[in-house]
Amino acid sequence: MRPRRRSRCSETMTTSEQEANDAPVGNAILTEALNLWYGTFQALFDVNLEIKEGIITSLIGPSGCGKSTFLRSINRINERLGYVRIDGKINVFDHNVYDPAVELIQVRKQVGMVFQRPNPLPISVRDNVLFGHSLHTGGPRTPRSEQDEIVEESLRQVLLWDKVKDRLASKATELSLEEQQKLCIARLLPVKPRLLLMDEPCSALDPKGTEAVEELIWELRGRYTILIVTHNMAQARRASEECIFMLMGRVVEHAATEEMFVAPRERDTADYIEGRFG
Repeated sequence: MRPRRRSRCSETMTTSEQEANDAPVGNAILTEALNLWYGTFQALFDVNLEIKEGIITSLIGPSGCGKSTFLRSINRINERLGYVRIDGKINVFDHNVYDPAVELIQVRKQVGMVFQRPNPLPISVRDNVLFGHSLHTGGPRTPRSEQDEIVEESLRQVLLWDKVKDRLASKATELSLEEQQKLCIARLLPVKPRLLLMDEPCSALDPKGTEAVEELIWELRGRYTILIVTHNMAQARRASEECIFMLMGRVVEHAATEEMFVAPRERDTADYIEGRFG
């Protein structure tokens, strides 16, 4: 697979696009002194992060280091477990998602989640795309023509329209794993999230499917802020602009991806990237 770096895009960038890219970038996620416990076991320790808006950030580290725990804290999935306790702050687009005044449904509209294995609903492709939209709008109140536009736009964004436009009535579970994962991403888009969280979205895919999903992630860059957990070092280097390395519940290093992989600042980061542990 060829590398997909920012320089590839800059060759054809217009002046206005370059000026937009040079403008200050805000933070999509800001955490302060974030600690999390599963019962008496502490999984996150004083996590302080600033994750930029509109870019792809990868989260790497050995199994059990807190990557998925951190991801699931952002959209408040962890709070469903009665034995989880969280201290500190998680701001998503300048709003503390754990503030009592913040409604969970609003968090879920802003923050979409993609899991390791595709989880399409056992209904049609079309109804999968419209599921979240219908849920958040209180039912099938949208005219059919508008629904059709939503379905087509969402499937085009995930580069799936041409493959499934003649199979919209088919069960989503009949699609290939790659197509199912793209559909799961498409299902998030009608509610207009700003942040996409991806927990090892390619772990169930073959190399061809992995390449296709990586291409999609790069296509979505800019329209959405993307935070992706991966165990694949090559994938982190190919498909992200900034990278965070975690170890034993702590953030060890956060840097531009190329910088981290070429000249990591911390010894633990270098040892992990070079395969000495993990």
